[in-house]
Amino acid sequence: MVRAVLFDLFETLITESRTRPPGVSALAFDLGYEREVFRRYWKEVRPAVMIGRVSFRQALNDITARIGSPAEDVTLRHLCDERLRIKAQPFEEIEPQVVSVLDYLRSRQIRLGLVSNCFAEDVAAWPNCSLATRFDCTVFSFEVGSAKPDPAIYREATRRLRVDVSEAWFIGDGGHEELLGAEQAGLRTFRALWFLRHWPHFQDQAPSENSLGTVEEIISLVEGAIGPPDRVLRGRTTAETQRLR
Repeated sequence: MVRAVLFDLFETLITESRTRPPGVSALAFDLGYEREVFRRYWKEVRPAVMIGRVSFRQALNDITARIGSPAEDVTLRHLCDERLRIKAQPFEEIEPQVVSVLDYLRSRQIRLGLVSNCFAEDVAAWPNCSLATRFDCTVFSFEVGSAKPDPAIYREATRRLRVDVSEAWFIGDGGHEELLGAEQAGLRTFRALWFLRHWPHFQDQAPSENSLGTVEEIISLVEGAIGPPDRVLRGRTTAETQRLR
């Protein structure tokens, strides 16, 4: 029985394959430092930013101070504002299939949770996104102080949803070893491939039992677990549901 589905955010519900935002190391040029030098310091502090111990802006300030001299406030403000702008773009182009599947899951009384590794700037646009109202809980790494693949972050989501981990699934693209972490937490896992295929570095492997080529395949999984709908659910007829498949 499945009572809840936890989703990853980036490359699972939304995709950056259209915008291709540069990595943080690319900011070295704007700050006037060699990229490899900046990258080394950023790699050290990034985990702390991910779990909210250090803000993105403070991390940049600390790195520049360690390398030479602290960046000017106007420069830091510009870099943070630019990250906000770039990271907001994928929230403006939500795939209709994603919305339809989420609505289907809700119509089957399945609770929805979001689990994402992110900085505060990365999800500033989330509250105004069309997906936000469809989720029963959101667990962002910078807010809870833990990040995937730590099993604690998945358990926090199931705790908020008031379901046992054995009754929950996790669906994500597989970055940050998130599937392994979810399995260790006790969830059943599935790898989302639908957005990964838009990236040039993606290498399609032989289909595995837990790989999903399209978001609509989630419907078949749910119906296999709890059976097909036997009545009109929240305004959608069974025939309309079948057209999503």
